[in-house]
Order: sequence, then structure tokens, then C-alpha cells
Amino acid sequence: MMANGDSIESSAEADPERMLGRASKAGLFDGLRRIYAGLPRTACEKCARCCFESPGVFFVEYLSLLEAVAGTSEERRDELIRRAFRELFFSWIEPDRSCIFLESKRCTIYDQRPLACRIFGLVPEADRDVAEAQARLAAREEARRLSRFGIEVPEAVIRRALVSCDRVRNARGEAITVNGEAIAARVAKLDAALIPQQVVIEEFCFRSLPERLGAVAFGQEAIEGLRVQLLRRAQSGQAIGELLALVLAQARLPRQLGAGRRRH
Repeated sequence: MMANGDSIESSAEADPERMLGRASKAGLFDGLRRIYAGLPRTACEKCARCCFESPGVFFVEYLSLLEAVAGTSEERRDELIRRAFRELFFSWIEPDRSCIFLESKRCTIYDQRPLACRIFGLVPEADRDVAEAQARLAAREEARRLSRFGIEVPEAVIRRALVSCDRVRNARGEAITVNGEAIAARVAKLDAALIPQQVVIEEFCFRSLPERLGAVAFGQEAIEGLRVQLLRRAQSGQAIGELLALVLAQARLPRQLGAGRRRH
């Protein structure tokens, strides 16, 4: 992310209590629900292959998910935060990872799931094939980069760069497609009510919940160096659970996630 954009968006993310208030007052959550409601109802085989990592979310979706997490029990919040940081720092060496909200092949936030999940499997076949090829290429390039630091990325991690599915059907059992870019642009307009329009245009502000929490907890610029350090220590034999404990002790989390009650 560009330096100026990172500074602007990170400052917004660092003050979620204020941003939640602004989003609610502006009716952005209602707008988000209307976009979701306009999408076709779908069914699939419920194999959960698409839930291999936490999806990218727009900023307004991040706020909605943050509010949902804050409304859970302290024990549940702690577990989700632990999962988020495990994905953020160790996903490149863990082929069996999954979205932090997946449990027993079930989405625990299904009614609040973000746009990326709702339109998964609804993109045209040609776009899907191109996106999958690009995702695997990007994963292989990242694996080569990490290898220069002595980190070995399992081939299974690269092969998991799945970006779509051909098994999603509508209520009548028919394969369907939607204009994902047009729908995403509508959500991006909601983001523009909270962060500068130029940042929305340049970056599309599309990052996963673990990435967004990491930016708040450690600072965007520090994440990469910390990730490399942790991966090297994990591959040298140090237990990931032990490393996660160190990470959690250093994290500066939003107030909502440290409170024992829901805030708005």
C-alpha cells in the first residue's frame, strides 16, 4: 500500500470506536445489508474448500465484523484473535489453515459473511480461470521471496491458492454468474464515506480481518519483518503456540476487543 494511503487508512482502523459511530450514523451498515440482500440465493456442496483462508473485506465490512466479534464472550474473542494472528504470521507454512470463522465446515458468522464469500463461485468461468492462475503465480513468487530468508513454503500452500468454485447453484439448481466488480464498487462507495476517495480508488481497501487487525496491533510497516522472524523461528523448531503467546503479549488491540461488553 502506498505510504500516504497506508497512513490515512491505518489511522481510521486504529480508531474503530469512532469509525463505528460514523458508519452507523451514516447508515452504512444498512446500505451494506441492502447490497447483500440484492444478491441471489445460492446453494453448494458445503465442502468448505473455499474457506481455506480469511477473505478480504472492505473497510465497512471490517467494522461490521469487528462489532460482531466484540459482541461475543471474552473467551470467544480471545480465540478469534489468536486464530487471526496465527493466520497472519504462519499461513505460509501451514497448508491446513482455514478461515478464522470456520468450525467443523460451518461458517460461524454466516449471516454476517462479507461480500467475497457471498459472490464466491458466481464469477464467469473465464474470469475464474485467470484469477486462479494469477493467485497461484503470486503465491509461487512469494514462496521464492521467502526462500531468500531461509523459509521453506510447502508446495501444498501454493496449490491452495483457490479463488473460485464451479459448484455453486441458485435455488433452482442452475449455475449463475454476477458482475462481481460492479457489486464490489457499490461497497467501495460505502468505504468512501469513511476514508478518502483517493485511497478507495487506488487500493480498493480490500484486506482480510487478520491483516487489518495486524495493522492496528503492530503497525503495517512492522508486520513483514515480524512475520519473517516468526516463520524462521517456527521452522527452526520453536512451537507456534509459544510464538503466538509472545505475539499476543505485544499486540495493541482495538478497545472493543479488550472489553467485556459490546460497544458502539
